[in-house]
Amino acid sequence: MKKGFTLIEVVITLTIATLLFLVSASVYVTSQSAYRSTNTKGELTQNGRVILDRIARELRQAPGVVTPLPATNNDPETIPDEIIFQDGHDSSQVQYIRYYLDGTDVKRQILGYILPGAVEPYIYQYQSAVDQYGQPAVPLTLEDKLAGENFSDLEFWGDRLININLYLSKDSQTETINTSIFGRNL
Repeated sequence: MKKGFTLIEVVITLTIATLLFLVSASVYVTSQSAYRSTNTKGELTQNGRVILDRIARELRQAPGVVTPLPATNNDPETIPDEIIFQDGHDSSQVQYIRYYLDGTDVKRQILGYILPGAVEPYIYQYQSAVDQYGQPAVPLTLEDKLAGENFSDLEFWGDRLININLYLSKDSQTETINTSIFGRNL
């Protein structure tokens, strides 16, 4: 008598092994998809939190906001997607900070305003300054750096209580983060 497996036993074994493989592959693919989704959501939340913390810290110290902000966000057409305010951390120079959307990046600029015809070394003026001929001060970009990635929109509104909405998106995932900041010096 020969010992071995019959054709039916081999087919049943291969069928069970294939089913086990398909189930484990399905679990693996599902867990990888969940990991990527959670990772993307975490990245978006972290990007938003970092930029929001920085804006909040600088706005709290700002002596004034240059950007005209609407009182409410009822009319989307009037809500700016950038904000310019006076830097309250450096009292040795009058400088301004601008946060703005550049494609999907949020950038942070440091601006100094100079009077027309000024020569180096510049003495930075208030944004509202005018020269003896009534010519307004012009902005000079001192720094322009990337502050955050994966943004689809920014919104700023309010007076002393400045409201901020950040809209982030990546890989068909979206995240909205909002906060309100009370400017101590506004």
